Amino acid sequence: MPSAFATLIDLLAHNAEAYTDRAAVVIDGNTHTHAMLYEAVQDQAGALAAMGVKRGDRVLLLAGNRTEVLVLLGAAAWLGAMLVPLNLRLSPAETAQQSRDAAPALAVVDAGCAALWQAAWPEGMPSVQTVVLEAAPQPSLACVGAPTAAPVPRQDAPGLGVLMLYTAAVEGHARGAVLAQSQLTASAQQIGRVWSLGVDDRWLGVLPLFHAAGIGLSLALLAAGGACVLLPRFDPAAAVAAIDEHRVTVCATFAPMLGAMLDAAQAGGASLASLRIGMGLEPASVLERLAEMCPGAGFWSAYGQAEVSSMVCLGLQRERPGAAGRAAAPSEVRVQDAAGQPVATGTEGEIAVRGPTVFLGYWDVTLQRPFKPADPWHRTGDLGHLDEDGWLWFAGRAAHKQLIKTGGENVYPAEVEQVLLEHPAVAEAFVFGLPDERWGEAVHAACALKAGSAASEIELIGFVEQRLARYKRPQRVHFLPAPLDRTARVAG
Repeated sequence: MPSAFATLIDLLAHNAEAYTDRAAVVIDGNTHTHAMLYEAVQDQAGALAAMGVKRGDRVLLLAGNRTEVLVLLGAAAWLGAMLVPLNLRLSPAETAQQSRDAAPALAVVDAGCAALWQAAWPEGMPSVQTVVLEAAPQPSLACVGAPTAAPVPRQDAPGLGVLMLYTAAVEGHARGAVLAQSQLTASAQQIGRVWSLGVDDRWLGVLPLFHAAGIGLSLALLAAGGACVLLPRFDPAAAVAAIDEHRVTVCATFAPMLGAMLDAAQAGGASLASLRIGMGLEPASVLERLAEMCPGAGFWSAYGQAEVSSMVCLGLQRERPGAAGRAAAPSEVRVQDAAGQPVATGTEGEIAVRGPTVFLGYWDVTLQRPFKPADPWHRTGDLGHLDEDGWLWFAGRAAHKQLIKTGGENVYPAEVEQVLLEHPAVAEAFVFGLPDERWGEAVHAACALKAGSAASEIELIGFVEQRLARYKRPQRVHFLPAPLDRTARVAG
């Protein structure tokens, strides 16, 4: 692998020449080689250009795991445009908000997501050219015969935003984190070096490609000349069958996926012998089972976020149980105080990241460009400390960025509180997470009702579910008198 890829196009072009006939993407019985992937990217760039997409434009994407996601990302890189994949679990209202903020020149919608798009962008909204992705054996958007598009100038490409991932709804409104080509390739190669990835490695793509972890791991395997074995949807039996059939070596999961896969492997007699790397956040009981069933697989803890292009810390869990890993060079991680000054080893503070993977900034809806403070140290909004060996220990979220992590999805309390306060009976709302054996954390809410008003737990849960993604609804609503104590946690 070269020492550095400045752009995604450099990466794809190198692979097409060096690993021409080796698999790059495997899905639904179809194998796309590195040469085929690069050709599809060029064809797709021509098709997008013919549709009017140009440098700086956003291409909205509503699709599950399929080869076209990677092809569209490459095509956007070719043109200097930006791909904006949205979480398919969002409600129509959330999808509409993010779509309006992105102001896309084109929307690409999986046929299975057409109803969501129609609900989010009904007639009467500003017209957006829309292309529907049907099931197809080749990764394209009817681009055969499309004219060739000129690539963005080589000197400009590395620093151009190419991917926008919505995150950080700290004030009840999700913001788009904009990542440049050079940041994505730097992250991919950092991960590859830590894991010693090579051409024989294959990643099981059960994480959604609209998440930073999913797209980041895809690029890490491609940067190493390896392959992505994508599953359109998570099914434990299909996942373990794919591991054995395709000799998958890398598997990253969100709780409770790994436990379900181990159950399926035991029930179906899958060996999982090819696995050498697992990653995620899992309870000790699941890790013990993994060690018994797959003694050759090391399980890695990690720390990262969309703003740093995926994982920025990695570490073998058995080496320091409970830690989140060490910074992957050349990225740097430090812990600092409220004034932005580094704190002593072992002292808790806010985690900050500096290096080539840190994003361009959050999308400014008014100015239509990314914006972030000039400080090269990105404040993550997470708390932790570093030990004497440089291992990061995660301790929760800072007060300004409370976050609940449930089944791999981010839920910002302010977003759910804002919806609860729209209910006519609710005077105050406080949303928080509680430990959950299955999902890691579960969403809970405490509500104080207005004098003379009434509402049931089921009613308020349903009220949230109608307006936000299902995973953001509270599992429990606790009714308490006003004023609510926002520093406490409700038991049970």
